[in-house]
Amino acid sequence: MSGHHHAGDLISRGYQGAVYKQDADGQSDSRYIIVKRAMGSHLARMLRRAMIRREYRVYQCLEGIAGIPVCHGLRDGNDLILEYIEGPSLREVAKELPDRETFYSALLQLVLAMHQAGVAHADMKRKDNILVSPDGQPYLIDFGSAVLRKKNSPFWNRLAFQQACRIDLNAWVKLKYQRQNENISAEDLHYYRPTFAEKWARRLRRTWRKITGRQWRNARRRRRSSG
Repeated sequence: MSGHHHAGDLISRGYQGAVYKQDADGQSDSRYIIVKRAMGSHLARMLRRAMIRREYRVYQCLEGIAGIPVCHGLRDGNDLILEYIEGPSLREVAKELPDRETFYSALLQLVLAMHQAGVAHADMKRKDNILVSPDGQPYLIDFGSAVLRKKNSPFWNRLAFQQACRIDLNAWVKLKYQRQNENISAEDLHYYRPTFAEKWARRLRRTWRKITGRQWRNARRRRRSSG
């Protein structure tokens, strides 16, 4: 794949670069493809290209898993070409899923298959990274933060991979139960074990809410007294 290519419709910009929707032009069975392209100054573009090539390796590990967009390779050695998945993000339709139990069961099977293939997503808490296809199936996208299990992996890699897998499963539980931990079923509780970092983050959020809530109440009292 080479030559000049029309940029297409910009979908998003992130720390890895820009994501475009383009006409497939014979590169895919569908009408459209997704192109992830490194942007920025020379040094920034070099770093982002390295990240995109790493993400390409992730997609190679996940080839054939249902719920992972098909990767059509690297164009010009730099642009990542992916299957275009029709459908909104989970953020847009989380409260309107026709069959939540079936959807989240399928998402769990996808996560477990991904882990079995040696990949942890590590950013599933962002609902934008989960798409819902027209037939209600989950798709995972954006593996820029993924953790790969290396062959004959050293201890630090095994530890990082295990932690990232744990974060994925915790995210799945949080998404399914919309952070209502008291509603988690005994079966699903098996998958929920917050990491040390997640526990501290939760404590900080609670403290922050208490502080800001108190400030809001004090400000309201002052307004009333001055009125």
